Amino acid sequence: MVNSAPVARELPSDHAERFELWASGIPNELGFWTHWAKTRGGNWPDEFEQRMNPATPLVPWLAEWATKAEVTHLRVLDVGAGPVSSVGYVPPPGMTMELVATDPLADAYTRIFDTLGQPRPVPSIFATAEDLSAHLPTGSFDIVHCRNALDHSFDPIRGLVEMLRLVRMGGVVMLFHNPNEAQAEGYSGFHQYNFDVEDEVFIIWRGATRWDVQKELPVRTWVRARKRGHVAVMIEKRKDFPPERESRFRERFAETSRVLMNMVIRRSLG
Repeated sequence: MVNSAPVARELPSDHAERFELWASGIPNELGFWTHWAKTRGGNWPDEFEQRMNPATPLVPWLAEWATKAEVTHLRVLDVGAGPVSSVGYVPPPGMTMELVATDPLADAYTRIFDTLGQPRPVPSIFATAEDLSAHLPTGSFDIVHCRNALDHSFDPIRGLVEMLRLVRMGGVVMLFHNPNEAQAEGYSGFHQYNFDVEDEVFIIWRGATRWDVQKELPVRTWVRARKRGHVAVMIEKRKDFPPERESRFRERFAETSRVLMNMVIRRSLG
């Protein structure tokens, strides 16, 4: 029998090439959300109404954690939220809430929704998962949430480390993703990494390469992972990061700038 499962080719070692591979998925992503906005959800009209309604309650898995943690003013960051967050806007009784939604394509989404005259309860702002701490204060959120987005990122481990930088001590990162989506999508566009749970261990894999995520994290955490139709992961931050040297932050920023410039140069010459 011939195995027809798609095979992951090696990711380019050159960061500009890797970023360009990721960027090849942008047209499809913008096409999906443009159709979603124009058709008021397309095949998912209920989700459209839920996301666009400022009276939508906070989703249960976030509300339950906040209630048990006895948070009075809840700060939530929704990473890779698309044009508009899916977590809801109204916290449990007796609690106030501040929601920030980010997405690397946020500026394009603003043009789409402004053109259609569709105001959003909390418009997404620009930030890449891999450089969240360049855009938002560290240690300032109770919950960092990400749904079906981190596995679409340029570097999911680095993105997860950045999420942990932004969550406060004792706060949590909550992930909800389709399992092994890159393999299912033939490693096209944004789909370059698979998320899975093996023996309650959160695994990111691609081809023969596998990462036990907890072992990759640079600070002490408590990780709980399960797979029941989707991969659900909760990571509690139990030790803070040492202050990052300004020089290291500048190095990361310079690396990202170089990647973007090399991509522009290659496209202009090609």
